[in-house]
Amino acid sequence: MSKEIPKLEPIDQYLNSVKTLKSNFIQISQDGNVKTGTFFLKIPNKIRFEYDPPSNHLVLASGFLLVVIDHQSNSEPQRYLTAQTPIEFLIGKKNKAFLNRAYIKKTFYQPNTLHVILNDKTNPKLGELELVFSFPRIKLIEWKTVSYSGEKTRFLLEDIVKNTPLNDDLFDIGAEIANFKRSK
Repeated sequence: MSKEIPKLEPIDQYLNSVKTLKSNFIQISQDGNVKTGTFFLKIPNKIRFEYDPPSNHLVLASGFLLVVIDHQSNSEPQRYLTAQTPIEFLIGKKNKAFLNRAYIKKTFYQPNTLHVILNDKTNPKLGELELVFSFPRIKLIEWKTVSYSGEKTRFLLEDIVKNTPLNDDLFDIGAEIANFKRSK
């Protein structure tokens, strides 16, 4: 790990250039459970995780609401305020953390990567988000979340496509919940 303090301006420039992202993802939970799927991000305030079988989960955030739909369950979709999850750092007001640096806990280099750990000291229940960027050519390639309870999850991004058009229907929580209820 380099002792040099990373310059964050290239990350600012990269994040400001992102309007959409689409990629495959590999999610690794703390217990080693691996899930895969497709990730979509649309600025501002929209994110979607489509999990591959056998999981078949759908996680959507649009604006202030985050919803988890388990297609294998008969239970109602779980609902959370986006501001109460680490996703807030990616899509919420705090996605401008690089501009005012208020939420930056730590930055460091590792071989070919630059890491930025974000947290909100005024809201520790939000947890932490560690963004991992390729370096020196800046691109978001991974993130790690740590929940308030200490649960760690890692998301690796593959086949990343930046600024491809994404239809707003992908992020329509009401339509997805209606589709889920019709399928039961």
